[in-house]
Amino acid sequence: MKVYIAYPLKEEYLERIKEARNDVEIVENIEEAEVFLGGHISKDDLKKAKNLKWIQSSSAGIDNLLFEELLNSDIIITTASGVHPKPIAEHVFALLLSWTRRINIALRGKFERKWNRDEIKWCEELTGKTMGIIGYGKIGQEIGRIAKSFGMKVIGVKRDINQKDDMVFLPDELFSYKDLHEVLRRSDIIVLVLPLTSETKDLIGEEEFKVMKKDAIFINVGRGKTVKEDALVKALENGQIQCALLDVFYEEPLPEESPLWNLENVIITPHIAGMTPYYDDRLVEIFIHNLKNYPEVSRMLNVVDKSLGY
Repeated sequence: MKVYIAYPLKEEYLERIKEARNDVEIVENIEEAEVFLGGHISKDDLKKAKNLKWIQSSSAGIDNLLFEELLNSDIIITTASGVHPKPIAEHVFALLLSWTRRINIALRGKFERKWNRDEIKWCEELTGKTMGIIGYGKIGQEIGRIAKSFGMKVIGVKRDINQKDDMVFLPDELFSYKDLHEVLRRSDIIVLVLPLTSETKDLIGEEEFKVMKKDAIFINVGRGKTVKEDALVKALENGQIQCALLDVFYEEPLPEESPLWNLENVIITPHIAGMTPYYDDRLVEIFIHNLKNYPEVSRMLNVVDKSLGY
């Protein structure tokens, strides 16, 4: 089985891949490959890869792979879902506590060498709050688990609420997308952990911000294009919501002219929520599991349903 790797891996990981099964051969060009490991494959490379039967994405999100030629092919696609729950969940709470405990204001004082206690008019507690998690997959469940340890109520939103067999942490309540507005209306803290699909693109817009609480905290660590950014800016400027804590954006890098940079009720991080020193370990572990079970799709992890986009 010829494997082409378009992802920077240390030699120790390459050796583990070679040892996964006795027919693995790592090749230098995509034309020979039956299996591809990497973050993106272009349309040109797909045309060259006449023997390609399986793509193992190095990312959990695959919106950059879903072009027509690949969607209409018989090529198996698997994702790196499972790499990110720990770092992204921790990042959510880093953002959240930075806002509620006013760490963002204190840091500004630190850089100005200014004891700015008088600028910090309030601090908030998480205990007793309701967190609505939109996209209650593996990452959403880890966020929910941590939220419960803070004494919060957790409401999850999932595309198919009947699929609970793979859920390791059940929320207090679980809703489908058709009840999205009900969840937004009840949540003190709203966390988006959505993949980008035709169903989720621009999911949160002006109407959604209108039904949120005036003091709602809005967090997005999924995909920027799930939120209409002009509607978000309007909601922040008009006081429709308390704040936005953002790691992802409609356009990345976030353009210098974006009004989000200047809003006091926004915290920005540059799409780093998924960063972890254990990324390659977890990715290779998923890939090796799939290698050992390929081509038995039913036994492989994170197989993409092309009709759904994830």
